[in-house]
Amino acid sequence: MKHARTLSGALVVVAAAGTLFAMTGADAAPQPTGAELAAEPWKVLHRWPGAAPLRKPAMARAADLTGADKIVRDGITLLHASTPVTATPVTGKGATRSDYDGDGRDDIAAFSDSGVVVTYSSAPRRDQLATELYGASGCSCFGWNMTAGNFNGDRYDDLAISDYNEADTRQQGRYAGAVWIFSGGPAGLQVDAVKHINQSTANVPGTSVEGDWFGMSLAAGDVTGDGKDDLAVGIPLKTIGGRKEAGAVALFRGSAGGVLTSSVLWIDQSNTRVPGVAETSDHFGASLAIGAINKDKALDLVVGAPQENEGDSAFGSGLITQFWGSTAGLSLNKVTSVSGQSATSAVNKDDVFLWYFGGNLAIGDTNGDGYGEVVEGASGAEVDYDLNPGAVVTLPGRSTGLSAKGIILLSKDSAGVPGSTTNDDWFADSIAVGDVTGDGISDVLAGVPGGEVAKITDAGTAVLLRGSRAGLTGVGSQLLYQSTAGVPDSPERSDAFGSSVALLNLNGAGGLDALIGTPEETVAGDLPNSGSSGTVTRLIGGSKGLGSGTLLNGRLLGVPSARYGFHLAKP
Repeated sequence: MKHARTLSGALVVVAAAGTLFAMTGADAAPQPTGAELAAEPWKVLHRWPGAAPLRKPAMARAADLTGADKIVRDGITLLHASTPVTATPVTGKGATRSDYDGDGRDDIAAFSDSGVVVTYSSAPRRDQLATELYGASGCSCFGWNMTAGNFNGDRYDDLAISDYNEADTRQQGRYAGAVWIFSGGPAGLQVDAVKHINQSTANVPGTSVEGDWFGMSLAAGDVTGDGKDDLAVGIPLKTIGGRKEAGAVALFRGSAGGVLTSSVLWIDQSNTRVPGVAETSDHFGASLAIGAINKDKALDLVVGAPQENEGDSAFGSGLITQFWGSTAGLSLNKVTSVSGQSATSAVNKDDVFLWYFGGNLAIGDTNGDGYGEVVEGASGAEVDYDLNPGAVVTLPGRSTGLSAKGIILLSKDSAGVPGSTTNDDWFADSIAVGDVTGDGISDVLAGVPGGEVAKITDAGTAVLLRGSRAGLTGVGSQLLYQSTAGVPDSPERSDAFGSSVALLNLNGAGGLDALIGTPEETVAGDLPNSGSSGTVTRLIGGSKGLGSGTLLNGRLLGVPSARYGFHLAKP
């Protein structure tokens, strides 16, 4: 049966990885108390919109960056503090995903309440980036979503950072959102040449309206096959045809000069070639992914609308829509979709219901057949009648588009997956897809920030699920938490290990390695009730999985008590 899910209207709630939820009326929780914030900060983050303002340290530090350069775009001031570091230049092999300094190894961009911190593998500096003017309710949301891509086709990856609550000074300061795009270079990100885009930018469709959330989701990839990545920007709260929060997506073309603001493709469900209908609180565009679903050189786009048909069915909600890339640009022909209800039916288990389907998307070839599966981190799924235990779902890649036929669902109840389902685990609240083991088949790293470790509540875990010729499998999966072999530190209550995950080429050995964020980790020097500095764990990939971990410490990186690692940049 359906458990307390039939809702009307919507108060949007943002989960740790950006997944949208709705709570209203009797289902809406009361405002958090000071005791809740102190005792279980991660749960409060998971339940409330604009989570950063609820923690006092998030409110007023970014504007105080010591010695920061100020770069003004469209009336908004970007602060840039560059710290010299001792670095030995390195090289690497294999494909990279976020190599901003071009040395063949990926670099790391991580969110903190004091700004985004960028650490390089070779460039002798560390960057801290923040905006001076806070968004709605004082939210320090700059960096809440980030994606890496090579938008100009050179040898350096670029970084797109959004602030979905940034004010638009050309539209009466409405908090509508914006995206900042930084080109890479031999010394790292070229901050002085940053490009700023919002709905008031020339030739960009739409008009900034309070609460649009332009940039709430981002994805990068080459949808035309021209060697230059394109940028998809989600606007999940955009009003379409009078329907509030129906949602939209804007696709920007890459070029030799970087992201273009001309010829932007606007996509919403009022277009008859897009499945579904633009309805209030669908949140179309809440999640995005770009990747190779078929075998041509143009990558494809998937868009999540996690609250599509919310309340209309007792057997699932949400929608994933797939668009084909082509040399002429993204096509609106032969668009296909799969709903949470149809996916639930295809799973065909009495105790599994896929709610908010499409809230957390990625693409990767998890069975090695050359077609990319659409991977959904269904952290709001109901499994074994537990609420929010979560699951990973794969929809098979085919030349004919999306279908629920052949769906695979893995949860803690699946064979080989460690543990058992419990309420509010939020399994797969963050996901990353790529080949960790070096067998040519993509694996899935799933963050479980609500996972319990040795009766320690919300310590958090992560699980590496293996790709195989038969598809994604729980067999041989690897459970990771602080103090497991190869993972430094020890689990503590509400650490939220696994709040964010990424798979990158960190050691330049050709395979993929992992980053796992633990934003509520308290480190040496943190004072009681002053906020946690947070950590990011680096784990090296290999045929046996992930290990050889090292830690990045928010306090040592210059962002003390600021929840470093709450979000990570990834493709």
